[in-house]
Amino acid sequence: MKQKSPAEYVNPYIGTVGHLLTATRPAAMLPHGTAQIFPNVSPNMNDYYFAEKITSFPIGELDVMFAGEDTPDFDSAVSHFDMSEVQSHPYSYGAYLEDSGISVDATTAMRSYVYRITGGAKIFIRARHSAECKITADSISVTGKNRRHSSFVYIKLSCPFAATILDDGAVITGISSPCELYASVSNISIEKAEEIYEKELRGKDYKTVSEEAKQVWDSTLGKVKVSGNSEDMKTAYYTALYRSFGNMRDFSEYGEYYSGYDNAVHKGEFYCNDQLWDSFRSMHPLQLLLEPEKHKKMLDSYVLMYLQSGAMPSFPYIEGDRPVMIGFHAAALFADGLAKGIETDYETAYKGLYKNATQTTMLPWVADKPANELDRCYYEKGFFPSLEVGQKEWIEDTHSFERRQCLAVTLEHAYDDWCVAQVARHLGKDEDYEKFMKRSQNYRNIYNREIGFMAPKNAEGQWIKGYDPVRGGGQGGRDYFAECNAYTFNFSVWHDVEGLAELMGGKEAMCDRLDELFTTPAPGKYGFLDQFPDSTGLMGMFCMGNEPSFHIPYLYNYCGKPWMTQRRLRTIIELWFTNSPLGICGDEDSGAMSSWLAFSALGLYPVCPGKGEYALSSPVFDEVEIKVSGGVFRIKAEGAGEGKRYINSATLNGKPYSRAFLSHSDVTAGGELILEMSDRPNRQWGLDE
Repeated sequence: MKQKSPAEYVNPYIGTVGHLLTATRPAAMLPHGTAQIFPNVSPNMNDYYFAEKITSFPIGELDVMFAGEDTPDFDSAVSHFDMSEVQSHPYSYGAYLEDSGISVDATTAMRSYVYRITGGAKIFIRARHSAECKITADSISVTGKNRRHSSFVYIKLSCPFAATILDDGAVITGISSPCELYASVSNISIEKAEEIYEKELRGKDYKTVSEEAKQVWDSTLGKVKVSGNSEDMKTAYYTALYRSFGNMRDFSEYGEYYSGYDNAVHKGEFYCNDQLWDSFRSMHPLQLLLEPEKHKKMLDSYVLMYLQSGAMPSFPYIEGDRPVMIGFHAAALFADGLAKGIETDYETAYKGLYKNATQTTMLPWVADKPANELDRCYYEKGFFPSLEVGQKEWIEDTHSFERRQCLAVTLEHAYDDWCVAQVARHLGKDEDYEKFMKRSQNYRNIYNREIGFMAPKNAEGQWIKGYDPVRGGGQGGRDYFAECNAYTFNFSVWHDVEGLAELMGGKEAMCDRLDELFTTPAPGKYGFLDQFPDSTGLMGMFCMGNEPSFHIPYLYNYCGKPWMTQRRLRTIIELWFTNSPLGICGDEDSGAMSSWLAFSALGLYPVCPGKGEYALSSPVFDEVEIKVSGGVFRIKAEGAGEGKRYINSATLNGKPYSRAFLSHSDVTAGGELILEMSDRPNRQWGLDE
């Protein structure tokens, strides 16, 4: 049997049935590409795998649908389709529209779309907002407008056509079969969209563009080579790796780019669209490891966003920063880049990070508002204050649904302060370094030793009466936390795990608390998940389906039981990450969940972005090869693919190795880590400091 290429392993329909909330989307695209193709489906449900009708396909801000000659309008072109006949790959998407007898095959370049239509005679184009259309003898130009900026689309066809402008778009008629539609999208102008067409599509047909897209994906996914496990596990792995390269997107348009941060066109390169609360944990560190040159451009883009807007964004999209989640985790990106040798303008970046840390409110889901009395409490007393149970909110900027999330805010800002401190030290700002390192210990101020949980305080520093660490805080625990409860956020101290262990009573006590997390049943799972719908993938009170849990299984490495990390990780991966529509146990969040698997299946994980090391676990493959700047880093773990989950001994580049951590520089230099695997734990391996 012919060996599959990495891109051929990918199954974009993994995770297209959500466990509770949002499912994944089966998108064809290029790594970091702005053009993405997927079916818009009906019923309008998140679970793509269950959909029975295709309503349209995207072209930037436009929707397109293919129909028979007698179809009267766009909505009438909706068609049933059979999931068993769908051909879905990272580089192409194909479906048969049963009601009209049309086959649609689609593929993308970086900023361009190609649709091959067999059996159709009419194409409907509709703008999602307002649009202006211009038709010439051989092209169609559409300017789509939304609230923030315009999108320009240049369209060509491979066959003769006639076109009519409609109120919300256009209809193309008289096409022969087969016919190919080519469309290029710009954020700058129609002229730039035409230039993109000339550079990406001129002289090419569907087959050529699809083959080029496949080559790009094989090259990108081929940065990691795995062997020695089932075909299903390889499919789950390469699908996770594919999803790890969706964001940030490259909005550069051959020497220019549009930025929503000053609503202007600039020279240069620009990456945007980043869900930082989700992506800083593993997606960005993975991209840094596998494509450091692009990661530098992403850091450069954050600097540009700061210079253009006066604020360092926390959830940047092309139209501007979005007020989503908590923390200012751009600090993590720059601290991690600094620790791992990525060059950028840290001096300018620091100005933006300093502003976030000292002048901007920490309130959840609020962007670039000035600090208020709650923030001053954090600055001066070392914690973000809580309301009393039942007390009415009086801070005007507080989000009515997201509320204060005071404990999560304190914990994540303590980490961000640690990250800012690392950049300050690099720049020789010693006083700032000391200030932010002191603030990085603020997590200590909210740990209540009497109850053994992070707990809220009022502005006077008194513990909140009636606090329930399991079910308190209302929907999503949002009075105190972000989507999870105290069992999860008890461990949200990435930068000082040793200090957290000391608070809990020592390393052995911390291991006991970890065991308690994994073995304490959720109280009334139905009601618990109704209150905490993001907490899917439950194992006891541990919820694999949400980002604050990502690092937790690795904490056993810090408290003397790395074999328990190995045990937990293998169980989690085999249970929750499978080649199935149910194969992702939580919200994908633009690559966050998948990037966790893309790291963890290799036996590596960046517990604390900003520190140049990875926690070690056992890989799920017999052999892994990672292309790095120094060549190839190889991990051999014979028997891992057959289920051996424990590391009995190890050598690094031929020398005995007994640490449960590996430095970033050891990996990027290239070399070989050989793990002797066992069915039984070696409780002595990995204990060296």
